[in-house]
Amino acid sequence: MELTDIQRLAVAEAMGKAIKDMTNPRGGAHGAPTLRTECDDALRQMYEAEGVDRKRIVINGTEVGTLSARLSKPESGTRVSMSDTGEFVRWLRESDGGFDALWRLVTSSKTNQAVIDAATADGELPDGCRVEDYERPATWLGTTLRISVPKVGAALGAELPSAVMGLLGGGQE
Repeated sequence: MELTDIQRLAVAEAMGKAIKDMTNPRGGAHGAPTLRTECDDALRQMYEAEGVDRKRIVINGTEVGTLSARLSKPESGTRVSMSDTGEFVRWLRESDGGFDALWRLVTSSKTNQAVIDAATADGELPDGCRVEDYERPATWLGTTLRISVPKVGAALGAELPSAVMGLLGGGQE
């Protein structure tokens, strides 16, 4: 059957919507798993168990793309940390005032490092602080999927209906 341009557009749009429901990395309706979230979860499990951070996607012997983990960069360095809260607060009080407000800031796990960073911004190591080494390992950020449409078309070739092959560009690069 020969389709007009507007009919091909309708088929492409319908396929796009159906496919988007399968490939949404944020899940389907009401957070339901999708084909993409299941593949992402499988790669994450492989990463956590074996350190696998990418999977080659091969169809009929042709590599058509990859699913790769996106990871944060690992961190290590040197920073100032508090060794004596009382002395640190006393130092802040003598130089800036506001003991009660500073105490709340210093003892809050949410603001502790921000206060230390502000106090050491000019290179001074306040009383009650020490320099220590730290490490933060790489953390999982998600995945990146890269697919070559022409390679998928070529790999599946005769197995696809002609309408789908036409949308994939006939498998030609």
